[in-house]
Amino acid sequence: MNVRALFLIGCGAACAAPSAAQTYRIQPGEWSALGTPHPVLRFLEASDDFGSNAIVDLEVGEPAVAEVVNLDSVDHVLVIDDVAWAGVEIPAGDTVAFEWPALPLGSYRYHLDGERGNYLQASGVLRAGIDADHEFVWHVADLEAALLDTVAAGGTWNAATYTPDFFTINEAHYPHTLDDPWALVSVQLGDSAIISVANAGQMDHVFHFHGFHVEILQSTRSPERVGWLKDSVPVRRGEGLTLLLVPDQTGTYPVHDHNLIAVTNAGFYPGGMLTQIIVAP
Repeated sequence: MNVRALFLIGCGAACAAPSAAQTYRIQPGEWSALGTPHPVLRFLEASDDFGSNAIVDLEVGEPAVAEVVNLDSVDHVLVIDDVAWAGVEIPAGDTVAFEWPALPLGSYRYHLDGERGNYLQASGVLRAGIDADHEFVWHVADLEAALLDTVAAGGTWNAATYTPDFFTINEAHYPHTLDDPWALVSVQLGDSAIISVANAGQMDHVFHFHGFHVEILQSTRSPERVGWLKDSVPVRRGEGLTLLLVPDQTGTYPVHDHNLIAVTNAGFYPGGMLTQIIVAP
């Protein structure tokens, strides 16, 4: 499939058919920072184990019926960054039916609004009309582990003193990113790979690709960058991006945040926002 042409023509009949109505759950749980558990929230598909937030797939340009169960102790509002959508109010302990909005082709960030939902990482990637043979998803975030405990207990975070010490792709840091088939880009020479990126962190990030340039196909924050072919790609806070990678050489190549602190785990290198591109002959 010519995925670049897919974007140029607006997807059309080539997109996958919409799935049946999906049920999600908002669930509190724990995330381990180098063996130390911290409270987090997740937005999960109803049938999934507690882990990474759900990847939401929609047909381009059409709303989709869904429902969500709030297993948290507080009310939440579900929103999508950079989209004119009223969102969904989800009272604690309640189940709410709703419609995902009709969206243009591309990748977006959804999340629970407010300090608790936002900082405790109830956030993920929503893809509208993405239908390629080789698809990858990077939901990236930065966090200060101790603040997870503070916010979960009803406290607040202060941007002026915020000092992130963990940096994740799909809620995992390197080397665990290599165990995630959504984060590890494994393709063959000449394949067209689509990478959907959404930044759930409190800061901007810049991804640097060794060995390759990628084309920016879509951006929710910087549409002027569409068509750029770059080896370093900025991802602003809350931004959704869709990238096209067509590898022209074989081998194993790192991809990482260009901010050096973001490739550490609590200051220890290597770690953080680091994954690989593996290209087979």
